[in-house]
Amino acid sequence: MIMAEATISINDVQQNPDNETPSLTTTTDLSSINSTEINEPLAKRFKNQTTDKPRLLEERIGSILSCCICLDLSTLAMFQCVNGHLMCASCFNHLLADCKLKDEQTTCPNCRCEISKSNCIRNLAAEKTISELPIECHYCRQIFLRSEIKIHQTENCLDRPTICDYVLLGCPWNGSFHKLASHLIACQYPRKNGSELISTIQAHKKTYDEEKKCLETVVDLLSLNQISVSDLILKPFRTDDFVAKLYFETSRFTALQYQWQVRARINDNIPHPHTTVTRSLSYQLVLKSKVSQTIDLKFFILKGPHGDPANIPIQPIIYHFEFNQNNTETEYLKLPISSQECNRILSSSSISFRLLMVQLDKA
Repeated sequence: MIMAEATISINDVQQNPDNETPSLTTTTDLSSINSTEINEPLAKRFKNQTTDKPRLLEERIGSILSCCICLDLSTLAMFQCVNGHLMCASCFNHLLADCKLKDEQTTCPNCRCEISKSNCIRNLAAEKTISELPIECHYCRQIFLRSEIKIHQTENCLDRPTICDYVLLGCPWNGSFHKLASHLIACQYPRKNGSELISTIQAHKKTYDEEKKCLETVVDLLSLNQISVSDLILKPFRTDDFVAKLYFETSRFTALQYQWQVRARINDNIPHPHTTVTRSLSYQLVLKSKVSQTIDLKFFILKGPHGDPANIPIQPIIYHFEFNQNNTETEYLKLPISSQECNRILSSSSISFRLLMVQLDKA
């Protein structure tokens, strides 16, 4: 607060019989001014003075090591910019993907320095420190180290959610693990006869048959004569529209004695994909050679052997298309990946994948 001292000399009063206003000498103590106290409201200043309590060491460390974007202590890899600001892997990939969609240079949210996968490194010291901090179990509310919480919640916690051992027979029960033993004693499903369980068994058999058919189809395709395996890289490009859109293309490649190309797009080309949380990647196979006969083709995509997305699992889906001089492009086909995996792919400089193509023999 500002302190002011006003002094009036007695001689000035005696020498001014006409009651003239005496001179005032004002002294201000600037050293005692606290800018925070001046700007803060009185109620907030009083609250800060009365409710401040010493924080635990793990709380203070947690606030330092938290991600500067989601403000959470992540169990994922922690990256840092050139100035040391920490970002978890999920937010880091999301930030890179957003800026690629907006065609902007990616910058650190704190210091605005340029960041990329080439100049940002993992902070192993921060990751190991976070793993030693305490965290509360979601189910039993006990405290464990972050490095131990996953095993505890999946294997050791007595309050973890579980299902009945006879779920394959159709039992819908689910509850805490410590209640499982008492449920199994009273469960009626193991006592049912075959006629009561036939519908459940048929449903499970249908799922099994579909998986078996898919596997048999892949094996049959690999046994044919005309088969091609191509390791390709999708590179980013932008349209010439007023609002440029991001798309991906491979270079032309030769397979089965024809020229081909693969294109890809984000969220089926909807406007402003950077504003959406849910993201998808679709691809299209294009025949570039001129043909006079029909090419009966089956193809599917797998994860590539190189690049960062090599660790992203892609469930193979087999597509069938007949190419001719009038139909040289397939429709856009969605890759079976999550939004988080799509962000991880977009954050890479290029997208690597493996394309398997099989030309079917004529009947």
